[in-house]
Amino acid sequence: MHPRPHLFTLSVLAGMYILTQVIIVPALPDLQSHFETDYKTIQFTISGYLLAVALVNLIAGPLSDRYGRRKIMLVFFFVFMLGSVGCFLSETLPLFLFFRILQASSAAGLVLSRAIIGDISSEKETIKMLGLLSIAMGIAPSLAPMAGGIINDFLGAKQIFLFLSVLSFFLIFIIFYDLKETNLKRSKDIFSQIKNYPILLKSMNFWLPTVTFSLSFSIFGIFFIGGPFIASKIFNLTPTVTGFCLACPSLGYILGNVLVSRIANITSTKRLMLWGSLLLTSGPICSLILCLSFFHPLSFYLPVLLMTFGAGIIWPASNAEIVKAVPSLAGSASGLGSAIMTLTSSLAAATTGFLIESLNPVLFLCYFLIGIGIITFISTLLVKTN
Repeated sequence: MHPRPHLFTLSVLAGMYILTQVIIVPALPDLQSHFETDYKTIQFTISGYLLAVALVNLIAGPLSDRYGRRKIMLVFFFVFMLGSVGCFLSETLPLFLFFRILQASSAAGLVLSRAIIGDISSEKETIKMLGLLSIAMGIAPSLAPMAGGIINDFLGAKQIFLFLSVLSFFLIFIIFYDLKETNLKRSKDIFSQIKNYPILLKSMNFWLPTVTFSLSFSIFGIFFIGGPFIASKIFNLTPTVTGFCLACPSLGYILGNVLVSRIANITSTKRLMLWGSLLLTSGPICSLILCLSFFHPLSFYLPVLLMTFGAGIIWPASNAEIVKAVPSLAGSASGLGSAIMTLTSSLAAATTGFLIESLNPVLFLCYFLIGIGIITFISTLLVKTN
């Protein structure tokens, strides 16, 4: 009988890396001023963080297979605590960025929570519990920008990291007391999963849904870099108002997940991915048309709900195709797909940060997102389903 942690514990741990990613988004302009740097450098707090998250996605699972879920979870969240405290205390930009990279260790919460659910649940329970985790992951980016904006306005940008430091102590506490070891069959080789990656990388059945999955996630990296820049530099919004503008799109993602859970049994995954891709593309198209005819913050930010609604439909459908690509390597496919997804988002976010200052920010972001949507639709058309 496996010891069962509370679902609340797993949900909080799974959502932490997204919360940590987006809580600082409304504070990016103030962090830029604090460290006296340019926007293309300060955006590394997002793109560099996502690069490190991709690495954590690759190594956390195999390490927990060999040494146990609880032990590895404690190690990674201790590193997260060090990163959070270090960010708060840092007075130079290089040191701050170093500790920000350490905060990416929080991504182990999602990787290992999925593995723990697999350890303790039947197949039907696993699907249900993963669905609840997905909703928790949608709630995190809804609340985090609002919290970050409020903390920034009333206490200052650096205090966000004090909040994360306190939160990290709480997380280590609940891991220590609620999370017992669930991996009762340890692997002998931490590289056993990684050895399967070349097989997946040669499979188009893996690559096509992974491209769709990765691009649909990259819109968040693009939006969370470009959104605060436009809010601050173009619309002159305060960090609190910016936080609300950046929080609302996450509701679209949650609604997309809810819709898929209701209609997944009556339609194909490819059809879901196609409809999601169309919605993903139509959101920035609507933003572009509205901004050209009526230039207002709502003209830009409101249609983003449509884009994230599409992403919410794509994610579960494309994940289903990824794990079916090579049935005997479902776990490896999930880990590798997540790493590619995060790497893609990091590169998209970095591209946004490097170009947005030298171009018309609103037009650039709209065209970039439209291009991402079109490529997502094309990759989905090529997916072959059984």
